[in-house]
Amino acid sequence: MALIDITRSVSPDTAVWPGDRPVEWAWTLEIREGESVNLGAFSASTHAGTHVDAPLHVTADGAPVDALDPSVFVGPACVVDVSDLDPGQLIRPDRVASVEAPRVLFKTCASAVPSTRWPDGFPVVHPATVEALAERDAVLIGVDTPSVDPQESSDLPAHHALVRNEIVNLEHLHFPDAVVPGRYELLALPLRLSGADAAPVRAVLRPAA
Repeated sequence: MALIDITRSVSPDTAVWPGDRPVEWAWTLEIREGESVNLGAFSASTHAGTHVDAPLHVTADGAPVDALDPSVFVGPACVVDVSDLDPGQLIRPDRVASVEAPRVLFKTCASAVPSTRWPDGFPVVHPATVEALAERDAVLIGVDTPSVDPQESSDLPAHHALVRNEIVNLEHLHFPDAVVPGRYELLALPLRLSGADAAPVRAVLRPAA
């Protein structure tokens, strides 16, 4: 079956968290300048575009991204449509009451915001929703928002609930209209950045057979 790309593009035009390092791209070598190859270089925040947060992101002694189990990022997933929620509203436990999947992905109104524009607020995950999913042995949640917590939050309750329950946090996905609620297979492996707090991810969905 065809794969559905749910990754945000990364380029110098990509909107990043306010105050974070912008994405930079340059050519080191170019064929048109007489070189034998084109060779590019880029720099970016580990949280630019679609990425996974490691526990190290919010805890001083947390595990880095290269310590995460790769198997968590591949396998059955459920997409839950919460696009009716307005920015700032909470994704509460009742939205996952009937969900039985090890990986739960939330499609919000943020998927309508292009990667080149920072959203004017976004729905966030209630810590109780994390606890409800943990009781059902969830190993990963994914959101199409830049964060599971409000932009202005400093105590980051949803992030800490995820770390406490050993659930991996996949952020800033992009769900096209073709992605409807239901069951899929997720493939979303992060780069193996040694000792990093986060890493870029190429995330795709395959409709369940």
